[in-house]
Amino acid sequence: MNGFLLIDKPEGITSAACVYKLRDYLGIKRIGHCGTLDPLATGLLPICIGEATKFSNYMSNLNKTYEVTIQFGIETDTGDILGNIVSEDKRKVSRTKLTRILTGLIGKQIQLPPMFSAVRFNGKPLYYWARKGVFLRRNSREIVIYDADLLWLKNNKAKLTIACSKGTYIRTIVESIGRHLSTKATVSTLRRIKVGNMESSQMVHMPFRKTDTLFESILPSDFALSHYEKVILTKNDIKKVKNGQSIDYNAQLEKKGLVRIYTDKSLFVGLGEIDSSNKLSPKRLLATN
Repeated sequence: MNGFLLIDKPEGITSAACVYKLRDYLGIKRIGHCGTLDPLATGLLPICIGEATKFSNYMSNLNKTYEVTIQFGIETDTGDILGNIVSEDKRKVSRTKLTRILTGLIGKQIQLPPMFSAVRFNGKPLYYWARKGVFLRRNSREIVIYDADLLWLKNNKAKLTIACSKGTYIRTIVESIGRHLSTKATVSTLRRIKVGNMESSQMVHMPFRKTDTLFESILPSDFALSHYEKVILTKNDIKKVKNGQSIDYNAQLEKKGLVRIYTDKSLFVGLGEIDSSNKLSPKRLLATN
């Protein structure tokens, strides 16, 4: 069994725990997740199964959309409501000012990953060191905020949708919003509703029950790769690619780089890469075709 399953991760469980439960339910060991969600966070967690695990790294560049509820007036050591309160402020948030700040978020910005994150140092995630009281120097990264909309504001809480690039930490964005409002802010709830072309309407809910037909919900191995161009090769060229050879590919493409490879019968073979000289080389291929 190969493909992708879109899980609705519940609150209070790690992404890894979702994988363990799914392995037990399906009786398949070769399962992994694509993009960690914090225990507090819920929502869309793409799971790769079998041969589809070969393509998990190629999903890392996908944009994501979140719904986040902000609690204004408090700051915690983790950036979310599960942490210890380190600072408080009683001032009320203005809808006009908040809307103006959200508009100003749009575009590229430099972000420093928080200590309570899954970024690794010496083989351990940063939150491992933070819980030991060790705070490390981190490298800033460029992120992009594509959209930030206010859904509601009441009782000094706000709910937003934020569409962003890979590697964006919503907790850091929320704390930044608080600073721009001259107050404090922390994440109260966080839900991921979209990853690339994958949407929450396609999710399977946890906990799994014996009556669930999860196998029917498994999506094809190429489902999460639609952001790459599709190329169709002849039977002879497919044989060469499977043998690790490069071939000439002179058809017109919008851009060079990674492509999805298919047979002339529309069977997905895997990923290849086309260079500036129109040579197509195999990158990651399914072993089953």
